[in-house]
Amino acid sequence: MGTQDRRIRKTRAVLKSSLLSLMKEKSVKHITVKELCDKADINRGTFYLHYTDVFDMLEQIEDDMFRELDEFLVPIEKQDDVLNEELFREVFIFVKNNNEFCQVMLSDRGEIAFTKKLIKFLHSKFTNHFGDTNTAEHYFSFMVFGVLGIIESWLNNGMKETPEEMAEICSNIIQNKIREQLN
Repeated sequence: MGTQDRRIRKTRAVLKSSLLSLMKEKSVKHITVKELCDKADINRGTFYLHYTDVFDMLEQIEDDMFRELDEFLVPIEKQDDVLNEELFREVFIFVKNNNEFCQVMLSDRGEIAFTKKLIKFLHSKFTNHFGDTNTAEHYFSFMVFGVLGIIESWLNNGMKETPEEMAEICSNIIQNKIREQLN
């Protein structure tokens, strides 16, 4: 059974890598199962053992990413002061560990539905902690779009800074004003 699990993981990893590679060239809407299987060097039957179509595959990859991100954030969510450098460090470590996926999904070739799903996910975390007042909503929008912009810039510039350095940058921006308005 361990061998089967390893083969399944390997097949899914090859398919994921192939999909991301193709998404660097064109929108997922224009990627066919045949093209994906050719790129991954697997047969279509194997693909259909795991996914119903390319969109199902992308959705499953996204769901896995959100579960992983949620696991990263759980320990931080329990803290009183969640807008700290530790939060941003974990986010940038997560992005670094998943840089190919993040770079594709946050680029022009990425799916806007992913960005909307990410914002909704982060919004639920934010409102669970800070509530959903109008002021909190404005600060959430400012922070999430600002941090996403910083992440995109970091990815596009080759991630020269460490996750810790990026966390310090974001933390300093937030600490200068936003945090005091939310508390």
